[in-house]
Amino acid sequence: MAFADTLEFLVLAAFWAFTIWRFATPQTPRGRAVRLVALLVTLSFTFNRREISFGTDRLLQVADVSVPLKNLAAVAASAAMVHLTGLLPGPAADRPRLRRWAYALLAAAGAAMAVLFVLVPRSPERGDFVAERAGTPLVTAYSVLTQFGLFVGLACCLVLFHPAAGRAQRGPLRVGLRLLTAGALVGLLFIANRVAFQVSNALGSDALNGPGAENVSRSLLAAMLLLFAAGAALPAMGGLRRWAGRYVALQRLRPRWASLVSSVPHVVLGDPPGRLADLLTVRGVDLRLYRRIIEIRDAQWELGLAAAAPSTEATLDEQARVLLAEGSVVATPEVAPLGHDDPGHNDPPDGAPQRST
Repeated sequence: MAFADTLEFLVLAAFWAFTIWRFATPQTPRGRAVRLVALLVTLSFTFNRREISFGTDRLLQVADVSVPLKNLAAVAASAAMVHLTGLLPGPAADRPRLRRWAYALLAAAGAAMAVLFVLVPRSPERGDFVAERAGTPLVTAYSVLTQFGLFVGLACCLVLFHPAAGRAQRGPLRVGLRLLTAGALVGLLFIANRVAFQVSNALGSDALNGPGAENVSRSLLAAMLLLFAAGAALPAMGGLRRWAGRYVALQRLRPRWASLVSSVPHVVLGDPPGRLADLLTVRGVDLRLYRRIIEIRDAQWELGLAAAAPSTEATLDEQARVLLAEGSVVATPEVAPLGHDDPGHNDPPDGAPQRST
């Protein structure tokens, strides 16, 4: 297997894993925008695989239909990146008119690509019209529009991630933002490579038509996406560690909780979870942990065990922190750094109970 093929498979696996995980976990509005970008990029790169591309063409009985599918998915991902710039702090957040122009240009580019696809002569053989008719006016125009759509998305990445990396504290977040910035820069090299390919063919040169040049192009694309996958996953590791810590704390508090609420079951909020359900349910850990803390506290007061708890003047959060000390986590979720979308992190649950004693 060639190096480019190996790199592409690694990137595909990383992007599908990241996308599935994003859809399996609750997301903020920013997180949903990132999830949409990840899905569209993953679909675009999946259709870019030669085997999948050829299979799609044969399945749909339309020659080279996989080409506009992958390119329009990339344009849609760029539009989602424009939307993300309006949700995160940055120079584009306060310029809605600029974002509207970007949406309009991307929509026009997508429509023009669809028209050009219909007009370009295509053949059902293995390969696609971009390579087979490189340098012809229609294909050159199609390729320029494709690279323009990708350029808008990469420009949004640079606008968002490069300044944010300078503001971020040292740690996974800063490293992740720098990897995302590097991915955008590699993407610009990929765009330059594809434009050079079309221009050289338009000038009658086949210098960039060989397998070596093709592997360079594929490697640039795969390296760009691999940097994006690594950059997006690194900051999320902090959220994953916090989730794991809270899940462990939830399970470690269960014996104390069970022994206390068995005498005063009315303090339990809702149906008490069974042991197996408690172990297998991986969602809503923050809310479940918050409820368990309050139920333990209320049971202590009901049973006259206030002396075992902190001072009566202590606040609920302070008492919760004492109860959670054994789990090595804090009572309420930490606030993520500005501009960081942490998929494993949730704000204090809106439905968190607030009882008075």
